[in-house]
Amino acid sequence: MMNEMTTARFLEGYRAEFLEDIMKLVRIPSVSDPAAKGPYPFGESCARVLDTALDLGKSMGFETENHEYHCGSILMPGTGRGEIGIFAHLDVVPEGTGWKNPPYSPYVEDGWLYGRGSSDNKGPAMAALYAMRYLKESGVKLRHRVRLFLGCSEENGMHDIAYFLEHFPAPDISFTPDASFSVCYSEKGIMEADFTAPLPEGVISFTAGVASNAVAASACAVLANPAARVPAVDSSVWPGISLCQEGDCLRVEAVGQSSHAAFPGEAVNAGAELAAYLCAGGFLTKEGARILSFPAECFRKHYGEGLGIFYESPQLGRLTAVCGMIRTEDNRLKLNINIRYPAEMDEKEMSRQIAARSEHYGWKRTKERNDPPSYVSPDSPLVKALDKACKDRLGPSFEPYTMGGGTYARKLPNAVAFGPGIRGQKKPGPEGHGGGHQPDECVKLEVLENAFHIYVQAIMAVDTL
Repeated sequence: MMNEMTTARFLEGYRAEFLEDIMKLVRIPSVSDPAAKGPYPFGESCARVLDTALDLGKSMGFETENHEYHCGSILMPGTGRGEIGIFAHLDVVPEGTGWKNPPYSPYVEDGWLYGRGSSDNKGPAMAALYAMRYLKESGVKLRHRVRLFLGCSEENGMHDIAYFLEHFPAPDISFTPDASFSVCYSEKGIMEADFTAPLPEGVISFTAGVASNAVAASACAVLANPAARVPAVDSSVWPGISLCQEGDCLRVEAVGQSSHAAFPGEAVNAGAELAAYLCAGGFLTKEGARILSFPAECFRKHYGEGLGIFYESPQLGRLTAVCGMIRTEDNRLKLNINIRYPAEMDEKEMSRQIAARSEHYGWKRTKERNDPPSYVSPDSPLVKALDKACKDRLGPSFEPYTMGGGTYARKLPNAVAFGPGIRGQKKPGPEGHGGGHQPDECVKLEVLENAFHIYVQAIMAVDTL
């Protein structure tokens, strides 16, 4: 293994450049658009961020490949056969609202780098690239070729890695720097489903959320004026609800607390809160209340209780169930849910139960997508090698784990998610801010620097397997 002082001296010399390279990527609003037309399958911003990252790889002397703008690769040759894959992504979730500063104007404050994509996943991608740069400039000869994959659609369907695997063989061993340390050896299955129902009488529009894989932070409904005056809101019961008269209409808004759908924790779903308020406030007909009771009763809690699918495994964790988005289209309501379920569950029975529950409220399922869970034995050589690289740097308290997040690892053979986040690390700012899918997304610079050191050791350790 490399002397840690050697990697420390390298990073000291490149620290400012390392930070600026991350910021170059964060400045680009690379929200993936699968409906984009023309030469850029996920939109011009995703094409621009990929070009920028590949140019960084070229400037460091690496060979690069642009895979028709679906994704790209930065390659470091090996002396023998085989390939190690490091799978990162450059696309980001929509910025949403509630930012202290503009989301694509990165800045450092008190040792934290702020900006959309700083932690998910542009900062970690650059930590991996600089680990490769260190090995290259140090003259380390690896048996395996190393491929840093840079995706453009991870947050919106993973069409990028599907394209890659259609055209190229998967690496022999892979990890993705898109989780927390130590090693995530199992990812829950991900089931998404779309539902539709008639727009309740008196409701002109209902909108909540910005992404399937995030708890809705805000929601708004416009009602045909149900009263001569705006009713009072009991803020002790409905702390996030506000009302405003708009001509002959009543605008009802809800503010919640967002989080990633895989880790809802104490998040507050604004769409579910708004639906619950409308049902309780006498604004709706009996049938309208039945329809909006679906999000109100099934998604104010995040663990499937209202759907009748609550499940918890001692080893693989709890199921989570989030209503990510509600929209009004063609005089109907459309609703999207995102469920993360442990590997032991029977997904067919779960799907049947969800459909039956939605029909009880007057909703019809129109689409369902299922991404099966992934699992690599925690006793495998890959998990043990990566776990050791983590512990050598961060100490013995970090252990392999399972999670509800979905990464590229679930699409690849012999692959796991590996850092660089620190589970339980308190973000600066108020609750609901600082996380990967939240306003004021940020990452501690120390976390990225530790990741650089760990990835150097991890690549060399995996090369011996």
